[in-house]
Amino acid sequence: MTFRILAAIVSGFLFALAFPDFSIAWLIFIALVPLFVALARARGWREAFLLGWISQTIAWLMMVPWVVRVMSHYGGLSLPTGILIYIAMCLFLGLYGAGFGVIVYRIAPDDDFLRWLLVPVAWAAVEYARTYLFTGFPWNFVAAAIVDYTPLVQFDRVAGPYALAVLILLPAAAISWIAIARPGGVRFVAVVGPVIVVCFLWWVTGLVAAKLIPRPRVGPAYTAALLQPNISQEMRWDSASMSAIFQRMIDMTDTAVRSGASVIIWPESTVPLSYSSTDFFRAAIESVSRRAAVDVILGSVAEDATRPEAMWNAAFLVSGGVTVGHYDKIRLVPFGEYVPLRKMLFFAHKLVHEVGNFEFGTKDTPLVGQLRYGPAICYEIVFPQIARMQVVHGAEVLVTITNDAWYDGTSAPRQHLNQARLRAVETDRYLLRAATTGISAFVDPTGRIVQEIPMNRAGIIYARFQPRHSKTLYVRCGDWFAWVACGVVLIAIVRRRTRKAER
Repeated sequence: MTFRILAAIVSGFLFALAFPDFSIAWLIFIALVPLFVALARARGWREAFLLGWISQTIAWLMMVPWVVRVMSHYGGLSLPTGILIYIAMCLFLGLYGAGFGVIVYRIAPDDDFLRWLLVPVAWAAVEYARTYLFTGFPWNFVAAAIVDYTPLVQFDRVAGPYALAVLILLPAAAISWIAIARPGGVRFVAVVGPVIVVCFLWWVTGLVAAKLIPRPRVGPAYTAALLQPNISQEMRWDSASMSAIFQRMIDMTDTAVRSGASVIIWPESTVPLSYSSTDFFRAAIESVSRRAAVDVILGSVAEDATRPEAMWNAAFLVSGGVTVGHYDKIRLVPFGEYVPLRKMLFFAHKLVHEVGNFEFGTKDTPLVGQLRYGPAICYEIVFPQIARMQVVHGAEVLVTITNDAWYDGTSAPRQHLNQARLRAVETDRYLLRAATTGISAFVDPTGRIVQEIPMNRAGIIYARFQPRHSKTLYVRCGDWFAWVACGVVLIAIVRRRTRKAER
């Protein structure tokens, strides 16, 4: 038992090292081997639950310590309270690992390699569950760990991050089978050989795709200016700085116009004013758009005159000198933009500065100006389904605006960007990302960062891109593989229980 617990701890440690700040990406291929072996030797479902829970709790403790900064520095809580909430969050997220552990125990992989193939499939099913359960938190899927391995990540366009997870964990399943079954001779070759072939084909096909996909196509090209003003959260909260912030954004916009940009993208809610109800703000942006014939996308609060108490976190599009519409954020940040079970959580009001009860957006359709833009605001870019639906509805380029100033000095901005890069691959679209303090980035359809501005620097990225109209298999078919994974795992568990009953 002690050995198995140590194996689970090691597994969680190695898993976290594959993600920023550590970014030792190759570890993701073997990180879960100790956990897989420990689960295969577990002596009951309770032990399997414990092993999976310990492993993933350790991983989350290492991956999301930035929660403490958000809670204590910006959320108005004391440092000890922030630490307690961070620990509680990691213990809760560890339950997904516990669920995975129980599933593996029920599948009961032994010396049958076909049953071991169900283990990566079970992981994919659990990641899919994490996308939706309890408001959903699809942060740091295993696919995000290899986003810098451009050839390998191209499979993401086939069936999304869930199928890619199976390929990533296939080597770990094979190594675990070897450790448990100790095969020799022909049996060893019969399993390891096909695994090597599959991995080789995965790499080769991705290598070819990564070279062909970003090639220039017939059609017009556009230049987007991604503005990064480097405005701290404290400055945005200081009412005396409002005029300076507004002027800085206008000056950067004028610079972008003079440099020939046809699309100008501001970060999320940079100016602490309501665009829809502040006349001089709206007039200034519409004037720039009309005079320079540019599209301007900016973040602000959206309001409804018929519902004075309601507001949305929105992205506005100004085209041809007219505000043509806005996109309302669909996936809000729990305890940041709304509070689940608000009345039950006595500390909730401290976690949200000024306004913390936004309404949920309901429309995942593009903003239409010179182009059809597929917007996502901050956190929601980690949900594969949102970018996919934007492209289903005709988006020609992805735009994400964000304010990661909350996470200054932590691994969160890089983790956030890496997950956004997967959306470019899945949809075969360029991704234009403007962040208040960083990391702003121009990402091509293979997930490669063409240009970026690091944290805490002001600057403008001029992204030259072509609108794209292709549709990947993932865009066409959605989360088909995730549904298949859930079904296969369920059938495997039922069949195993039936066989035990028959015996």
